[in-house]
Amino acid sequence: MKAGVLYGPRDMRVEELPVPGTSGDEILVRMEACGICGSDLHLYRTGGFEDMGAPMGEGRIMGHEFGGEVMVVGEKVEGVKVGDRVAALAMGGFAEMVLIPKAVVGRNVFHLPEEMSYREAATLEPLAASVHTVAVADPAPGDTVVILGAGIIGLSCIQVLKAKHDCRIIVTDFSEKRLGLARRFGADDVIPAEGRDTVEDVLGLVGEQHPAFLGFGLRSGKVDTVIDCAGSASSTAQALRMVRRDTGKVVLVALFERESTLDLNYITRKEIRVKGSWGWSPEEFGQALEMVARGAVDRIPLISHRFPLEKIRDAFEAQTEPQGSVKVLVESAR
Repeated sequence: MKAGVLYGPRDMRVEELPVPGTSGDEILVRMEACGICGSDLHLYRTGGFEDMGAPMGEGRIMGHEFGGEVMVVGEKVEGVKVGDRVAALAMGGFAEMVLIPKAVVGRNVFHLPEEMSYREAATLEPLAASVHTVAVADPAPGDTVVILGAGIIGLSCIQVLKAKHDCRIIVTDFSEKRLGLARRFGADDVIPAEGRDTVEDVLGLVGEQHPAFLGFGLRSGKVDTVIDCAGSASSTAQALRMVRRDTGKVVLVALFERESTLDLNYITRKEIRVKGSWGWSPEEFGQALEMVARGAVDRIPLISHRFPLEKIRDAFEAQTEPQGSVKVLVESAR
């Protein structure tokens, strides 16, 4: 079988590898479509977060956002048969065949409705991560939520917020393409970040608090929650400045390639809550699948590029260009 193997920064090679063997509690899935996740992209660019002590090693098959057809079923696996269409959760999705260890329906194997395409299935994992992020944010009715970064997670958070909550949504990004999708998905305000002071723009929309005892020249806007999907030192600093004092929340969902320096006086003096959001539960993945199946969200507009597995390096290079890409898929050659 063919597979895309990463050996270091931007060193992605298509190689011929043996088809994995299958034991009793495993299934083998033929990959039909696999999305490039932000974590995949970080590894592609950095070779494994080497600056933070996590080198790549001897090569890695990435990819965990995929859908495909079941080809082999171990004798201990229940509820799955050859020919089933599934979204399966495991690493190694950038290959023609993907082994799913300890396969359990509803935990790491999810049946796809007939009307759901494999391309849509390849967007379920980031949607599930966004279901989790919005749950962590836990907005109240009428809250103002600012999303920094309109990549796949930021845009998915818009979709989840619109489907589940009644709140004002403000989105910032450098890409007009992505901001256009944010508008399409229901953002109330979008702010182009290029050449602008994002904090001033947000405060101009929501207003500013002026608690007399804040001090230190700190700023405080009337933003209830900021979801940081951008993952830069500047974006988190912006979040701390614009969120409101006392009840404000900052949710960090992006990955950071390097350590950052922040003015922590904002957290102390404003008594805000900073939370991380990582991954999802099987129940949240099921929620994401159900949202797509019933048409509560439309995932197809998020797919900006599609490449065959043989051109996986071109796929990753396309994903590195935020002005022109959103979700890039690697697909079976069939």
